[in-house]
Amino acid sequence: MTTGVHQLVVSLVDDLFGPICAKTVSTILKNSQIGMKEIIERTGFDKRTANQCLCVLIKHRFVRFDEIGEKKRAVRYTVDILQSLSLPFYPMFVNIVKQQHGDMAEVVLEELLHQGSSFKDSLLDICLIRLQTSVKDKHTVNMETLDSIFEVLRSRGYVEKTEEPSEDGEPPTKKSRSSGGVMWRVNTQAFYTFMRDTQIVEFIKNRFDEGAGEVVSVILLLNNQIDGDMSQCSSSASYDQILHALKNKSPTMVPFAKSYLDILTDSDLGIVKLVDDFGGGSFLINFSNFYLEYAKHHICSIVRERFGPKSHRIFSIVMAKKMIEQKQVAELALIPYKDAKELLYTLYTENFLEIQELHRTPDFSPLRTFYLFHVPLEKLTLKLLNVCYKAIYNLMSLRKDNLNENSRLVDKSLRADASTLAATQQGIAPEDLEDMLTSSEKQQLGSCMRVVKRLDLGEINILDSISALTHFGNNQNVH
Repeated sequence: MTTGVHQLVVSLVDDLFGPICAKTVSTILKNSQIGMKEIIERTGFDKRTANQCLCVLIKHRFVRFDEIGEKKRAVRYTVDILQSLSLPFYPMFVNIVKQQHGDMAEVVLEELLHQGSSFKDSLLDICLIRLQTSVKDKHTVNMETLDSIFEVLRSRGYVEKTEEPSEDGEPPTKKSRSSGGVMWRVNTQAFYTFMRDTQIVEFIKNRFDEGAGEVVSVILLLNNQIDGDMSQCSSSASYDQILHALKNKSPTMVPFAKSYLDILTDSDLGIVKLVDDFGGGSFLINFSNFYLEYAKHHICSIVRERFGPKSHRIFSIVMAKKMIEQKQVAELALIPYKDAKELLYTLYTENFLEIQELHRTPDFSPLRTFYLFHVPLEKLTLKLLNVCYKAIYNLMSLRKDNLNENSRLVDKSLRADASTLAATQQGIAPEDLEDMLTSSEKQQLGSCMRVVKRLDLGEINILDSISALTHFGNNQNVH
């Protein structure tokens, strides 16, 4: 991982846990794998502070430990970078649960993310107190309702069992593993799987239409009902199963199902595959091909934004042809040769393209050599991922600076909102209260919030690209 990724991880931990934990993570990252003694020496913290800090980080899975040695076992700590980089996705996880299961489920998941891991009873007690202070009709909130919501989240795979870290930051002992009941944590992989399936459906809708997206969503739904998630492809669904699921979900789509399946399986994308022809056929979703196409889509979007539509056209042609000469690019792109050459070499110097030399003679003469352009997809993916992580770090820094500059107004606005809420609970109308903010302060605060909102939207867009590129990179590593 690059320095930019390490900076982002430290910044994320700093925002969530403060400078002490951030310094601990930074120290571990600099040394890759490190023991408790070295952490204390290099951070300057006392043993108690270092222990507490490690306990919190282990509980949230941002730091993991390994025992090395046979007789005298030593514990070494490393930062789980992938788990740490899931932090920006937490608001998306919360929003998914809110859309599917309502506000109470949102509070349960939010609290579990905040704690890292927790016993079920203590988690639901905290959620009950939070909800009773914020919900008008307190009779609708009770422990039985929260318990049923928790069971729904468990059945969906959104929460999973885990082990309790010891209080001194050391690995759990056999005694601690068997005491105190079961602890639970958020299963981030289940959310990534849901987000992936949503991306597949939206991608198919954009490439074909709503009907094709409905058919694909049904195959994915059957995949979850049959075998669950698979790394390379979904489980196969028969034509009869697809028809039956469409009758329940979208009855109007049933007469067109066969036509859509034929179109999808004949497509060059290769996302929907026909497994066999028996009884109308069996179909599955090839995740590997989707990761490839989705990554290409995002990379092409980046090229368009950075270099313009003509460069995007040239890049798309090179990607489609895999290997192509300069002259052919100009002809296919319908761009003058001189302009095409300039754009090609701009992409080449920025490492979006590479050149493969094919020599026709043993003397390696340039006049008798073919120069073929191609897209180094794997290397380009890694490069763009690092650029995206750096962009996320810059956006977070800008947002933090903007909020710090206006911290007085933000705090004053929060106090005003708290006063308004307290007055409303006492039966006082908000319009009867004296306004705590002047018109100029409101204008300044509004400008600050608009900037923060734009930065948040930019972060969401970058996270979508990170998701696409990460899926493709992980899939390539599996192969």
